[in-house]
Amino acid sequence: MNKVIIQLFFLTCINYLIYAQNSNEVSITHVGHACFLITTSHNTKIVTDPIRFFGYEIPDNYIADIVTVSHNHGDHNAVNAVSGKPNIFYGIDKNGREPFQEFVQINETVNDVKISNVSSNHSPPAYSPQLNSIFIFEFDGIRIAHLGDIGLILTQEQLKKLGVIDILMIPVGGKFTVSLEDADKIVNQIKPRIAVIPMHYRTRTTEFLPNTVDDFIKGKKNVEIISGNTYKPDLEKNYIHMKYVVFNPINCFGSAKIGR
Repeated sequence: MNKVIIQLFFLTCINYLIYAQNSNEVSITHVGHACFLITTSHNTKIVTDPIRFFGYEIPDNYIADIVTVSHNHGDHNAVNAVSGKPNIFYGIDKNGREPFQEFVQINETVNDVKISNVSSNHSPPAYSPQLNSIFIFEFDGIRIAHLGDIGLILTQEQLKKLGVIDILMIPVGGKFTVSLEDADKIVNQIKPRIAVIPMHYRTRTTEFLPNTVDDFIKGKKNVEIISGNTYKPDLEKNYIHMKYVVFNPINCFGSAKIGR
């Protein structure tokens, strides 16, 4: 009996160690454009700005707990492409008349994830009243900001609402979003602790955008090129310098045409 108890004790310890080793693992997978799959250490899955457009395709096995939509444009709102029965959060009123949809304030918790958002402009107000929602995800001791299709640098009020950000997802393709110069200004405004992840840039599929990801990272230091399309931040690391994390679009879950 004692031998059995000892064996069970060791098995429990081993299982605990395995769990402890995996418990802090967070992953960010780039599907393409502004769409990411974020997985927390508790296996809660978040899909941002889902896309089934321009050759980008969400895999059928993406079963999400949370889906967020920064604004109701066709390259950001393919919620039906996401499997499962996720909690869907629209940052802009999906039933409003474009481009006059109103901002929808969100402050919710799903599983281990706290979700909030900040209103921003998709375009300069003189050009269009279209709004955009910045989503903030808080879990595992970190805060991730997905800027959607932000069109202007941030105000002090917006920065205060955003708070401290560890990982920043920012559009860099230009034309429909901020310019490269303004993208750099926003990075300097927010000063994320861990990483900047560029998104929504020109590829062979989205040739209508003027800027590639290479245009954005040109001349920058601390650039990490991911060989695949998944980044796993080390939550135990003491980050002294922020880095730029760039995925290889050819490895994203999209059309074979996708590339830099």
